[in-house]
Amino acid sequence: MKAKAKNIGNDRLSIEVHHGKQIIMVDYKGLKENEMIELIHANFELVIQTKTRLILADYRNCYVTPAFVAEAKKFTEATMQHIDKVALLGIDSVKSWILKGILLTYPVNFKPFHTKEEASQFLTE
Repeated sequence: MKAKAKNIGNDRLSIEVHHGKQIIMVDYKGLKENEMIELIHANFELVIQTKTRLILADYRNCYVTPAFVAEAKKFTEATMQHIDKVALLGIDSVKSWILKGILLTYPVNFKPFHTKEEASQFLTE
């Protein structure tokens, strides 16, 4: 099934429909720390405004800095009651340790995947 995309005023943040379910798509690829922080804030606003409960975030070609991790923790705390699942792309060995820390700290369903197709399947099952 081909996904429909709806742009949300930012080419890195959109909502796509896969198998009848809305998924927030967040594209961090290649961004610097301040851009990543701006994007996570925009993602928070979109989650609250649309009540979309599924997220696919792409972290390929970017560095997860301590400042971004602090914002990600705030995002997780503020949205964990609003989000059912988060699929993550581009999780390398360093990012996997950060993800493990988040999973040990918060009762969330965040999982890494190698492909967008695998991630979408997880989100829509």
